[in-house]
This record gives sequence, C-alpha cells and structure tokens, in this order.
Amino acid sequence: MMDDHSWIDRRVDDSGFVTDEFKEGVQFFVRFAFSRPKAKSEIKCPCSKCKCRKWGNPKVVSMHLCKHGFMNNYYTWYVHGKTSSNTVRNFEGESSSIKFVRNDVDALYHEMVVDAMGA
Repeated sequence: MMDDHSWIDRRVDDSGFVTDEFKEGVQFFVRFAFSRPKAKSEIKCPCSKCKCRKWGNPKVVSMHLCKHGFMNNYYTWYVHGKTSSNTVRNFEGESSSIKFVRNDVDALYHEMVVDAMGA
C-alpha cells in the first residue's frame, strides 16, 4: 500500500511529461477513493483546479489530477476516507490493525463541515 504520498509532488519530469510514478499514484488514489462506502459513481475531485468542490467519475478525476495535480497539501485524503497519514485503512478487504489517533476525529469533523457547506 502507498502510505508515502510524496509522489504527489513529483507530477512532471524535467521535460514536462507526467511521471509514471505519479500516474501509478493517481491509479492508487482513484481505486482507494472509489472503494469507500460513500463513493458512488462520482467523488469530489481533489485536483488543484476543482479543490474538492466539483464531482467527477474515475476517468475525469484521473485526467484532472494528471493535468492539474493535487490541490496543495492534500497528503491525507480526508475528504476521500483516509483519516491520517499514520492510519492504515486497507481498501482491498484484507484485515489490518488501525490505530485511532486524534487526527481521525479531526478529519471526520472536517469532512462533515465540508459536506455541510456543499464544498
């Protein structure tokens, strides 16, 4: 599982092409986000243009992320079900131990406020 999201900062290479590492990371993110119970056919797009204010299907979200990159500092995917960078949530159905930390509550509260505001 990709717990290190530093690939988010390495979207393009020196020639301006999207890196394979970033493409693989986007595929991982999309699988993760659409595996969440709340996810239907669309999720909030975390690209730097949409900033989780617009919705998109897997293809649209992937294209936006490759074109625009992730919004600033979106290393913990709190809007998409990840509660902290230290918490492992296994989205492939395998059992894993989960450490509950204060960030879990903060992230859930933040998600609730964002949802209530319709952002």
